[in-house]
Amino acid sequence: MKSKVSFSSNSIKIQTPITFMFIYSVFGALLMGSGIYYLGVINPIDHILIGFGIILLFSGLFSLLNTKYYKILINEDPGYLSLVESTGWDISPLKIPYKYFTGIVIQYIVNRNKPEYGILLKNRMGALLLIAKSNNEKRIADFKKKFEKTIGLPVNENSEIPFDMIDHKHTYDPYNVVIPDNSSIRVTERRDSQSVTWKIKYHPLQIAFMFVIYYGFFHIINFAVVPAGRLNIAATIVLFTALGVILSFLIVAVIANFFGTHYVIINKESIVHFNKVLGRKFNENEIKKSDISLIRSSIEFSNEDMVIASRAGVEGVNNLIKRFNSTTRAEKKKVGVKDKNLFKKEIMKLNESNLKLAEKLFIEQFILKHL
Repeated sequence: MKSKVSFSSNSIKIQTPITFMFIYSVFGALLMGSGIYYLGVINPIDHILIGFGIILLFSGLFSLLNTKYYKILINEDPGYLSLVESTGWDISPLKIPYKYFTGIVIQYIVNRNKPEYGILLKNRMGALLLIAKSNNEKRIADFKKKFEKTIGLPVNENSEIPFDMIDHKHTYDPYNVVIPDNSSIRVTERRDSQSVTWKIKYHPLQIAFMFVIYYGFFHIINFAVVPAGRLNIAATIVLFTALGVILSFLIVAVIANFFGTHYVIINKESIVHFNKVLGRKFNENEIKKSDISLIRSSIEFSNEDMVIASRAGVEGVNNLIKRFNSTTRAEKKKVGVKDKNLFKKEIMKLNESNLKLAEKLFIEQFILKHL
């Protein structure tokens, strides 16, 4: 879900839109309440109402619990950007040295075969922080003017991604980021390598809501579809087998959440990223340090992954942008196997969803320090 951004004379607010999620939850509660009220009166409609009500209500609550809110205050504390970060269950203040960011970048991007513009802050080493994005050019133009006026940094507009953003010539001196006491981030320094690890944690209520949503589907099939449809044994077995498979995936996802760890290991020549679950590595990727051309973190809610791209990866994205601008509508929708393999090999995506901004900046600075 994309961020909602608003401005005042000395602040910027970035938040998850919640109106739709609230309506979603209320509508689900009404459906479930109606089903319970008419239980046994309008069978099997009553069970269908209960099932869909459960699905809608708890999907909305799951999303509401995952909402985030950022408020960036300008000139509240001289020399710093003061930031308040709020989630569904926590509020955290953060101060970023004003000189940490050196400019604003308006970047043309292609997302899900659609043209969009990203608004990013650039730091002195060339790493980017995605603030917001939109496919509305007028909105982006208005956003740029307000953002430039509020932040007071120079703006640079790019139709393609530059190859030389990351400064490999100068040593990076990170500022002190205080991460939360309960942070899962761990750093290990060795003579020939450095590593940083972290976990993506969901709130216990979110995990409970996922199983309740699953029960909503089970309720519809078990109490409405099977009895009312008078299905034969084979069809019934197929339906319940499908439910079992879905439950298995859900349990695996929960286990991966509890026991999964994300690794970034930086050695003399390269940077390596992988996930490890119960001792087994997944999605391992390696890029030479000298080839890294792009590092981008994000507080844009539709995509909070950190992206690390090689020169070849940036070139592939730029070629995709050129192709998108010059070909027909049918061709625009085509991303071939060759493109996907290139992006998989040359672009790392580090899952940072549910991490606080301080944790994201800590990981970013750790990588910049050891490039």
